[in-house]
Amino acid sequence: MKAFQYITGIIIYLLCMQACSKDNIGESGKNPYQDTVLPAILISKGGVVPDKGHMDEEITIRGKGFKEHQQELSILFNGQAASIISVTDSTVKVKVPAFASTGNITAQVGQQYFFGPFFRVLGPMETDTIYPSSRGADNNIRDIIPLEGNKYLIVGDFTNYDNANIDGGVNRVARINADGTIDRSFKYGRNTGSPSTVVKAAALPDGKYLVAGSFASYEGLPYASSITRLYNSGALETVNVTRPSGKVQPTPAMKGGVSGVINNLHVQQDGKIIVTGFFRYYVKPNYNLVTVNGADSLHLDSTLVNLLCRLHPDGILDTSYNYDLVNHRGMEGVNGVINKSILLPDGKLLIAGTFTKYNGAAALRVARINTDGTLDPTFNTAQGANGPIGEMAIQPDGKIIITGEFTTYGPQQAPKIARINTDGTLDGSLQVGVGSNGMIFNVSVMPQGQLVLSGYFSRFNSITCNNFLVLNPNGSIHTTYNTNGGISLGTNDVTGGFTKVLQLPDEHAMLGVGSFTKFDFRQCNRIVKLRYQ
Repeated sequence: MKAFQYITGIIIYLLCMQACSKDNIGESGKNPYQDTVLPAILISKGGVVPDKGHMDEEITIRGKGFKEHQQELSILFNGQAASIISVTDSTVKVKVPAFASTGNITAQVGQQYFFGPFFRVLGPMETDTIYPSSRGADNNIRDIIPLEGNKYLIVGDFTNYDNANIDGGVNRVARINADGTIDRSFKYGRNTGSPSTVVKAAALPDGKYLVAGSFASYEGLPYASSITRLYNSGALETVNVTRPSGKVQPTPAMKGGVSGVINNLHVQQDGKIIVTGFFRYYVKPNYNLVTVNGADSLHLDSTLVNLLCRLHPDGILDTSYNYDLVNHRGMEGVNGVINKSILLPDGKLLIAGTFTKYNGAAALRVARINTDGTLDPTFNTAQGANGPIGEMAIQPDGKIIITGEFTTYGPQQAPKIARINTDGTLDGSLQVGVGSNGMIFNVSVMPQGQLVLSGYFSRFNSITCNNFLVLNPNGSIHTTYNTNGGISLGTNDVTGGFTKVLQLPDEHAMLGVGSFTKFDFRQCNRIVKLRYQ
């Protein structure tokens, strides 16, 4: 029996070898897998002269094989085809095309692509290479706000900034100078507990700061429930509480906060604070309790508020804002997520996200809220976006730019970006064609009305762009502001991009912060300064 199995195995092996030989060797007896496919052309290493230039300037590309394949040859600058001026076997002269951007030059012959050297396209919007972006933050910067004295407050997930190597770290909150260096007069070291993040910041009229996000302690003190107030020095503002035992205990000065994440933070002119985010309960520590044995005890009192609430300046819940006084809880509010909220000059609040209702009334992913928290019926909320809105920006004229995963607004086409009027209706003057082929995470309005977009996309209409783009006010692609190489996303940076763009109109510049590590193919660790003409 064993001998039969052995012989059978040999026969199967020989049949397989014969089959493989027939498959691998053609009738000519030649093995096709031994053929070497020679490249149609070859671009020399460093064979682009000059290696940088403006649109419409002439450059020479050196290599071989160009003349033979002249009829099929295309030269691409980051996807944009150039006009070919002349061709020899060893050189091809071209003009840098319109909408070219920094990146590798590629030659195309039929369906074959041959990658060439790096070429930097120059233009009127350039990275400020003096600004110390490479020494930025070691993790995400989520917000940046201007301060007096030409300084800025940044918050996020970082534990170091500007390679400061400060004892205890630069934990999630930092003040930086106008030149991008860290302000060492600010208090650093032990701040928020871990894991935690600081998402938003606000400057108060008295020079103090509010910071909010997702944290349960600050400077080692508990019950800083995702929002707390800092002195101008950066130190936590505290008050002393006398416990039933007579013990005096330091606590955060803010008397309450939320159980969850605060995504948006707004300070009204009267000092009251509106917060929105991923939370359902307002919480406030009660320090006046005792155990059955008479020892000090503590309990977190909680009130249902559902993603939106307003606080008094001391952190106490404002029950005059979207609140049910009979049932002692917040009103129903939204039936989905609030991704973005903006406090308007008249005190009303603009909200956008995934919701379709507000307090039971139709509100298709965007709504305007009155100063008492009720829905503003003068804002057209019944004909909104057909998909989630992730970001908003306000133009100087009050009109609103929205971006997200929608394709229509009301009955009209709006591919992932739209402009709406102050009454909530669509402004059809923003025409973007098919728009982006990916997500737009952030939108900012420049002083002259241009729109700065960033996110996770590689094309906008027919133009190649690396996760960054500037549009004209009418939605067309700006002809000269898009020569930079954009945001380079690494393997783990699928959500990379800007989280905030701060316009600096007096400088003709803007600061961008976020989760990126490269901009225009330069090392920019979560912060970059762009100058424009």
